[in-house]
Amino acid sequence: MISSPAIGLSTIYRRRIAVATKTVPGLIGLTVTPVLWILIVAPALAEALGGFSTDIDYYTFVAIGQVAFIIPFTSMFSGINVIVDKDFGILRELMAAPIPRASIPIGNALAVLSIALVQVAIIIVLAELRGAQFETSLAGVLWFIGAASFLSLITYGFAETLALLVGRQEAYGPLVPAVGVTPWFLAGALFPISLLPAGVEHLARALPWTHALALMRYGLMEGTDSGLTNIWHMDSAPLMAALSMATLAGMAVVSLAVAVQVFYRKTSA
Repeated sequence: MISSPAIGLSTIYRRRIAVATKTVPGLIGLTVTPVLWILIVAPALAEALGGFSTDIDYYTFVAIGQVAFIIPFTSMFSGINVIVDKDFGILRELMAAPIPRASIPIGNALAVLSIALVQVAIIIVLAELRGAQFETSLAGVLWFIGAASFLSLITYGFAETLALLVGRQEAYGPLVPAVGVTPWFLAGALFPISLLPAGVEHLARALPWTHALALMRYGLMEGTDSGLTNIWHMDSAPLMAALSMATLAGMAVVSLAVAVQVFYRKTSA
């Protein structure tokens, strides 16, 4: 008898969280990376690259940029677990369980999202303590969380799909920085995309990283140039924010749908 989708999702979700947190190295890995970035890397970047705008606190600017780094990085590394589950027969056992097949990739995506949001919370708290000048409201926080959540779901969809298609850890490993990190440099994490060459700027506007970063800055840096204007070239900030959020939502649906379809195909072969 097949259980309900909710039960299947809950089962897979709890398993993935347990895998990530059951060991001391796992817990350290979840927390050390954001701490390192926000306390050491971000201040160094602010010292080296700050000053492109006197209207923006560059440490705050780049601290939010670190959020858009850690989320895809966590998602892409989680793709290795997909390969491990397959290689060690764990996936076969999950397939034999009375749960909907689609709940496996979706449940994993939600677990990775939860882990990423914990890391994001650590970054924001430490950045605030370190001197970041966040200007926000309840609505701004919701914009921020929505953008971060969709970015996590999108990039985990990429990770699941690539892991299933590649199938080997040694082949998947080089894809982690290529897919998880490279777009971050083009998305306005360290400087506005308007400073990029024209052709590259057009490419940057299509990246989920770019929309997520602009939305997160719109949410936590109210009253400053979030980067939305560089994407949409409109006068209404709320309209541009809504368009970017809708874009991210659509990308998340497509990314996860592709991941589920690839999962069906690979596990049915």
